[in-house]
Amino acid sequence: MFIGRKEELLELHQLLNSKRFESVLIYGRRRIGKTELIRESVKNHSGKVIYFEAKKSIFPDNLRELQTIVQSVFQINYEFRSFYDLCAYLFNASEESPIILIIDELPYLINSNPSVISDLRNLIDTYRGHSSAKFIVSGSYIDIMKRLIESDSEIYGRFSHIIPLQPFDYYDASAFYPDYSPEDKLLMYACFGGVAFFNSLADPDLSAKDNILNLLIKKNSILQLEIENTIANETNKIPQMNSIIGLIGEGYTKYSQLTSILRTRTGKDINVDYPLRRLLEMEILRKETPINDPSNKKRTFYRFNDHLIEFYYRFIFPNASSNSILSPDSFYKMFVEKEMAEHYLPYIFEEAAKEFLIRINRKGMIQPPFYNIGTYSYNDALQKRNIQFDAVTEDENGYISYECKYKNQPIGDTVIYQEEVQRNYADMNIYKLGFISRNGFSGNPDPEKYNLYTLNDFYSLPDQ
Repeated sequence: MFIGRKEELLELHQLLNSKRFESVLIYGRRRIGKTELIRESVKNHSGKVIYFEAKKSIFPDNLRELQTIVQSVFQINYEFRSFYDLCAYLFNASEESPIILIIDELPYLINSNPSVISDLRNLIDTYRGHSSAKFIVSGSYIDIMKRLIESDSEIYGRFSHIIPLQPFDYYDASAFYPDYSPEDKLLMYACFGGVAFFNSLADPDLSAKDNILNLLIKKNSILQLEIENTIANETNKIPQMNSIIGLIGEGYTKYSQLTSILRTRTGKDINVDYPLRRLLEMEILRKETPINDPSNKKRTFYRFNDHLIEFYYRFIFPNASSNSILSPDSFYKMFVEKEMAEHYLPYIFEEAAKEFLIRINRKGMIQPPFYNIGTYSYNDALQKRNIQFDAVTEDENGYISYECKYKNQPIGDTVIYQEEVQRNYADMNIYKLGFISRNGFSGNPDPEKYNLYTLNDFYSLPDQ
């Protein structure tokens, strides 16, 4: 069953049904669902579909395999002299009947033969005026794919559609285990993140905890090996990357912390700018800045871009030796359970709360709609007061600040009063407060005065 990606699927259906030449670039990390999205989009196409997945091999081998596929689909024996000639044959043939050419994992072709980029430029320039072919390329090496669409790229401006695939948010991820309670859905999201393949491995007939133990905690489990191989493949050329990833897993998320600890551990200054930039380009990390001061490096945090990687480096990686000698259940109780309940799930709840607010904002369920969302930090040195708001949205009237509480107890009058006091110290126009609670509210707060949401609301949204 195909899950999620409604907007991307609609976009692909529209362009595949157009009568003109279309060139599409799709990129996203491994296992994100690029191939499944493409296959779903062409499933009912009436014309010829050429699907080719490039291999990590020499270019002649890849060209030979692509040629074999074309020969089989068109029932011809013709041998093509080059990649350009083969694609040109297909684009010319589209004048007779609809043709879709799909090249998956394009970076493998580029790495083995950089002239492929020139071929793509010349092909698109030549055929977009008179061919009706549809040309889709995709790739998992995000940094390479992004470079293709930068302004200094040889092929800049050639793709009529660019579709970056991000991990699912909390809501789409929950479609893989629809009968779980809201608490278990959030727990699964905290551990498995939003990558489609990782979530597809979960057995919805088992409990959330059993899936976590079997697929993630168990030594040499499929997801342990997946993370280790993914990180190794993408970071092995720059050793500092692995050190930075490990430190962020330990909770050192500020630039100053990373440089200081690396200096202490190595005995020399380590420039972290380049490895950090590469990790951001590869979307292993993301940068989090306060909504009120986005250029302030002191208040910039580096976070993992996917919760599965975050879970692995927070709980499993630093305790790898114990993971080898403990049962999965004992490991969970010793190293995961308490930290998960007290710190990790409340943090994930805040992240999911922002995703929830974005969802209802896009549905028109927040008025006026907000156009910015993030955290807010304020440091009053004179009063020795540091203020942190979990989630802040910005709209035409100013700011709404949301306090998120993932506790067994409902949010009561005390919490609301504390937020009212804290708002008075803020140096920005917070014209309204919101509260997002795991277990509802006590004291009957006024829903006209405050925006009030619960965890149950996260998973009770109307259909798109």
